[in-house]
Parts: sequence; C-alpha cells; structure tokens
Amino acid sequence: MRATSITLQSESLMKLSEDEKCFFQENGYLIIKDFLSSKTCQELKDAAHKHAQDKIHNYLNFHRDIEEFKSLITHSSLHDICDQVLNARMVPIGSIFFFGKPNNPLENGSLPHQDNYAAKAPNGSYLVASLALDVTRKDNGALYVYPGSNKLPELPFVESKNFEYDDSGKLIKNFPIGNEVKIPDGYEKLTLEYDPGDLILLHSNIIHGAEKNINSSDKWRHQYYMHFIKDGDPFWPGWNARRQIMDRGPKRI
Repeated sequence: MRATSITLQSESLMKLSEDEKCFFQENGYLIIKDFLSSKTCQELKDAAHKHAQDKIHNYLNFHRDIEEFKSLITHSSLHDICDQVLNARMVPIGSIFFFGKPNNPLENGSLPHQDNYAAKAPNGSYLVASLALDVTRKDNGALYVYPGSNKLPELPFVESKNFEYDDSGKLIKNFPIGNEVKIPDGYEKLTLEYDPGDLILLHSNIIHGAEKNINSSDKWRHQYYMHFIKDGDPFWPGWNARRQIMDRGPKRI
C-alpha cells in the first residue's frame, strides 16, 4: 500500500513503475491507489468544512488559507510522483477544492475540457494531481476521461464563465467548470472509479470532466485538484485563480 502522512511529513521516496509511467504517457491519466490514508482524508474534509462553514461551493487555493492543504501540496512524496510522470521538476502553482455536495446549486460539475486553456503553458508542461476524499463513482460525479486524447493538440473551445461574484466578492453563482471542446472521432468516454486517498494524475491535454453530483443518497464527492508547472516554464496566472509559484525542495527522482 502506498500511504503517506501529512502530519508526519514522511520523506520516503515515491517511485513509480515503468508500467505506470508508460500508462500515463499513453492514456493521459494515472490513478495511484492509497496515496493517503482514510484518516488523513477525513482530516482534510474536516479542515475544509471548518473553513467554509455554511458557504459550500468550489474554493480556489485552499492551500493559502488552510495549513493541512498547504502541507499536502508541498509534500515531497507528491512532488516525487509529479516529477516522474513528466520527467521534470514540477512546481505547485495553484489548487481548487470541490465539496461535491449532492444537488448543490453552487456546484455544477464540469464540461469536457482540456486543462491548459486556463494556464496557457507550453504543451505538456502543465499537470493536475487530484486527490479523492470520498468513494467516488458515476452516481456522485466521478471524473470521466477520454483516454489517449492527451496526444491531441490544444483543441478549439467555447469560452465560458466559471464563477460569478457580487460587489463584496462573495460567490453567488458557479457555472460548469471548463471551456468545452468537441470530442474528436475515435475517442471513448471512460468514467473513473476511485476511493478515499487515491491520487489521479491528469495530463494538461487529456479531455475530461465531471457530472454534477445529483444523487439522492447524500453521497458527497470531496475532491482536491492541485496544479503544477514544469520548473522555469511560463504560465498565465488567471484573474480568478491567481496562480503563483510555490517554494519546494529539489527533484529527488
């Protein structure tokens, strides 16, 4: 079992197999099982709810406000994994947290999109590492991907608004996340299944999305997306995301 601890800040190396690295290169995604313990996942959920209180919606950059999330995004074992899949020193630059509350009017899933529309980084330089905090299946808004679409160039997209704020800066409306792309012929949708503590890596060009959680069984889909850039490569900070380079240690693998 691959397990690490935010609290203990384990320094153990996280080595991927050649098969895992090849799978990512071919398919554009990779699921690392049991990256964190279920206990740590619950601690992260508790910290998120304590911070948000009754304001349940998507949050940008929890790592700037909540120590537990800063500890995660700066964790050396996480960096080991990100470094290996793109064979570069990957630097954290931002994050977004999804509560995934069932039927929440302030959360509306996402459209099929490629992530680099937002960061505007060089092709293959941007990476997303997504941590699952709940049992996640199709019925509560699991990620879907189009395997192999990572080999496509950046596709034309329909530009859309993601967030709307009032004059005081309070979020009043959330639209489906992402600038929608048309799915080219030959690519099949695959809905992923994953569990608390699993880490999902996404290539910047893979087409992916997530349905709005509309289940009637009170199954939440807490999930934390962390964004990385190859060391030294340019990126667009974004008006809302305000991406910025974070300090991290040297590349270890």
